[in-house]
Amino acid sequence: MNNLKFVNIEQLLEKIGHIEFSPLTIFKASSITLCGVGLVYLSRIWFSYRFFKKRGLKSPKHEFFYGNFRQIHKNKNYSEMLREWTKEFGKTYGYFEGHLPVIVTSDLEFIQEVFIKQSTNFSARKKGFLSRKDDDPNSDLFQSTKGRWKRMRMIMNPTFSSAKLRELGPILVNCADRLIDVLNKEGDAEINVSEYFKRFTMDSIWNCAFGVDINMQYDKENLYLKNCEQFFKVTSNLMLPHYLGLYFHEFKEKIVFFLIIMTLVRSKFVDLDKLSPYFWLKTKIKDLVNKRLFEKESRKRDYIQLLLEACGELNSERFSKNTEFKKSLSAIEVENNLILFMLAGFDTTSTTLGLSCYVLSINSDEQLRLYDEISAVFGTDINSINYDSVQQFKYLDWFIKEVLRHYPVGNSIVARRCTKKTTIKGIDIPVDTPIAVDVMSIHFDADLWGPQDPNEFYPPRHEVKRNPLAFMAFGNGPRNCIGMKFALIELKIALVKLIMNFEFLSLKSDINDLELEEGVVRYIKNGSKVFIKKRFFP
Repeated sequence: MNNLKFVNIEQLLEKIGHIEFSPLTIFKASSITLCGVGLVYLSRIWFSYRFFKKRGLKSPKHEFFYGNFRQIHKNKNYSEMLREWTKEFGKTYGYFEGHLPVIVTSDLEFIQEVFIKQSTNFSARKKGFLSRKDDDPNSDLFQSTKGRWKRMRMIMNPTFSSAKLRELGPILVNCADRLIDVLNKEGDAEINVSEYFKRFTMDSIWNCAFGVDINMQYDKENLYLKNCEQFFKVTSNLMLPHYLGLYFHEFKEKIVFFLIIMTLVRSKFVDLDKLSPYFWLKTKIKDLVNKRLFEKESRKRDYIQLLLEACGELNSERFSKNTEFKKSLSAIEVENNLILFMLAGFDTTSTTLGLSCYVLSINSDEQLRLYDEISAVFGTDINSINYDSVQQFKYLDWFIKEVLRHYPVGNSIVARRCTKKTTIKGIDIPVDTPIAVDVMSIHFDADLWGPQDPNEFYPPRHEVKRNPLAFMAFGNGPRNCIGMKFALIELKIALVKLIMNFEFLSLKSDINDLELEEGVVRYIKNGSKVFIKKRFFP
């Protein structure tokens, strides 16, 4: 019987082998197959649009294939769009990026579950339009998940402790002094302070993170500055691969893999360092890390050194590829997290400084109060400013927090992604579902920020103890912004120096004239333009 079956199979294969496939037949078969696959995929898209209806959640009207993305991207104002939808659909609803469902919430009970109580079920950030696999060894702290993230965070936390940041204090003070020197050369003038703050924050990052002094604030044609600006310009604009990853989100990891292969092929014919600012920066950082790895001893107290010291022994065995369960980082992880530090600390801090100066220029009472608080301690001698001395200014701390409450900049990156199927407040949440937070609605909620009108800029409101989830400028929970302390001390040192050296005068009559746009972070559309006037001391 078995022999008979074997003969029948042989005969069948022989008949198939004698079939002649004409080009037309192949074309028809291919077309039918492609149409079939296309119909299956379109059916999948159609089915995905039932996501919110099945869960009893409201959502804005969407377009087939595009979802709600074109509405969000049209005016580059993601945060304001969410705020408008919240007014219409309530504190928890959903929208579609392509056909990817995104749950949006400003309900603090819901946020408490996602960020605190069930944080292990949401141990991932929302994926970008192009993302690597969760277990990719090239992932940095922001992109990593589960055990890989836990290991990285455990190693990196001590590098942002108060004691470690105190060691970086003199570097930040020196960078702030350069900023003041550059602004002094402008004299009393109308300037776009945002341009100066970009160079200041980048100068701070390269000195604090990489131990490299590249004269970025004085030299406007600086090669490092040009490549950094070009890099950020590229990352803020969506290109074809981003759109493919957005509208075909199931294949974004494959698209990234294809781009990597294409890059490797191009590297055989083109010098990528010259072609792409990203590879130029990556090469520079890699060289710095390798140099420090082979140094027996370094007196520099920059971030590279702190990170390597936090890893333990500096030898090649410790920096192996298989570090998932070791208390160490691989060399590539050190490099990628240094790039992350640069990305996370550039636009966010420079934008916040620009917003702070704009607020000072239209609120003379706030400017005077801060000046009085600072001068009461230092008088006219501000050379004694350091990490510890700027921490004592209570009103300055309230002022910065109020700027970040009124103008939060990192709203889209606060989001989380479900890594284990769960239920919150009766809503079934599958794996890989993103949870976005409507930060603007939370920050302007009268119940959370009253009794003073939350639309009013009022720093003393931060004197009152409130629900910690009501302030989302740096996220919350275990995956909050690891660089929060560094950002705050950088802001405080810069603002103390600025306020003691200059008066900021307004060019506009109403704070509502300020135009903000949004990419990865919110930023001032045309920069912060103010009139600076030197202070003269007797």
